[in-house]
Amino acid sequence: MRCFIKPAQAEVLIPVGVMREMEAEAERHSPHESGGVLLGYPDRTNHRWVQITLQIGSGPKAVHRRHRFEPDGEWQVRKVADAYAASGRISTYMGDWHSHPHGSHRPSGLDRSTARRIALCEEARAPHPLVFILHGGPNDWQIAAYRRERWRLGRCKATITEAP
Repeated sequence: MRCFIKPAQAEVLIPVGVMREMEAEAERHSPHESGGVLLGYPDRTNHRWVQITLQIGSGPKAVHRRHRFEPDGEWQVRKVADAYAASGRISTYMGDWHSHPHGSHRPSGLDRSTARRIALCEEARAPHPLVFILHGGPNDWQIAAYRRERWRLGRCKATITEAP
């Protein structure tokens, strides 16, 4: 998938139900970090937006720490494959999300290098991965959305919608 959205021009549409699921996962593990995987599809007409359809949490064997977390990757891969099949091969991997409890909305060096590895990983098929950071909490989470374009993560607009 080639997509030529400039990060500042990109809009990411997030259903309120998906946002609530991410907030619940972040809340469950706060003050430690948590996170997950984002699935959805891009606008293939004018390349101006990305629709998120589903989030998959960190998994039962994830390790949650104060300033990082390690997802249960095998579990996530199975869940992504199941969701992809169930969507009729429409909803695909779009990127990751994680929490910064009581922290900044800004991506860390690790966040940037993870986005770079995803962009360069052929299996991920996400040359422009999204990175969502839920910051703040508890019970007051804010979202910052980023998209990797060329060699940097650029902030993009996140819009919470009623339905996909």
